[in-house]
Amino acid sequence: MEAVGRRSFLAGSGATLLAGCAARGGAPLAALRSPRLAPLHFDREHLMRTTVCLRPFRPAGPRLEIERFGEKTVIHNYGHGGSGWSLSWGCAAEATALARSSGHDRFAVVGAGVIGMTTALRLVETGAQVTIYAEEFPAETRSARATGVWSPSSRIALGDAVAPDFVDRWERWSRSAHPVHQGMIGLAGDPVEYVTQYNLGGGDGPYPAASRDFLHLDRRLRGLNPPWQDLEADQSPFLGREGRFGPVLVFNVASYADRLSQLFLLRGGKMLRTAFPSRAEVLALPEPLVVNCMGYGARAIWGDESIVPVRGQIGWLMPQPEARYAIHYKGVNAVSRRDGVVVQYLGQNDDWGFGEDREVVDHDETDRALAAMRELVLA
Repeated sequence: MEAVGRRSFLAGSGATLLAGCAARGGAPLAALRSPRLAPLHFDREHLMRTTVCLRPFRPAGPRLEIERFGEKTVIHNYGHGGSGWSLSWGCAAEATALARSSGHDRFAVVGAGVIGMTTALRLVETGAQVTIYAEEFPAETRSARATGVWSPSSRIALGDAVAPDFVDRWERWSRSAHPVHQGMIGLAGDPVEYVTQYNLGGGDGPYPAASRDFLHLDRRLRGLNPPWQDLEADQSPFLGREGRFGPVLVFNVASYADRLSQLFLLRGGKMLRTAFPSRAEVLALPEPLVVNCMGYGARAIWGDESIVPVRGQIGWLMPQPEARYAIHYKGVNAVSRRDGVVVQYLGQNDDWGFGEDREVVDHDETDRALAAMRELVLA
């Protein structure tokens, strides 16, 4: 089984946590059984902060196309749902090709989230003059509050709303982005790495199906990541709990975003803090071509009422370098990243958070997620 979407998990029950390396193919599981895994600490004493972000979901999927306003050309690149980090490089490549086909060599990129940063970097690498205009710089954006795992079809579109060629486009974006992420494994700051994830059974499932036709396309990417395996009771580091385990690609968002910013500036790009009260201010920018990477902000500025907010809340626990792994249990996902252990309640299906625009912290939600993780105990 390939690494699956964030809700294609088994549920389970049990109390603290662990890490290890996934075996590939038919390799023996001795490496998994041997070490005793360090516990992850899911208590409020280790909680650094709690953040909320609104992911920009479009039923038709990301908008990546040209629109003209008189003499000004706009290329839209937004609406990636929960897949922005995963698809960023693939969509950036397509947006760059569209921009360069215009014949211009001066570009404005609006938005400094991961979509804006990767698009601007790809453009400046072609020798273009590129300026990023953004009210929030990378560490301040909604992208900085992401779970940070490879999840290219997370809240990506609805099956009954996409164009006939959408799935093929999505696959091209995914397959184009994946090797770029992998190329950052082992770099200073570890912007990208693999960790082992354990999806544990025995919780509250099976969960009901979502009320909407969310696309789940990960099976089209079979073979991109090493395979997953069954976790048998006698091999489990969770006191006999069964489930599935395997490697997941994790983005250490703090170091990743910092790397993107540094590369962009080193290549001659400029970044200006600029607010845009309306579309008129965007169209008044001096560059002849604007790449719109505003994410959820595009709903108001560009009048795209098809964008639906999908609320996500993360509890950030202090980093634990001795316990680098991920877990899914009872609808809660915990990922030990180098910039912190992120804990998020994902709900019973993709309906969770859909249509909610509350960008305020719900402390009870965080407490429930931490309590679920505390049920787990290591063998």
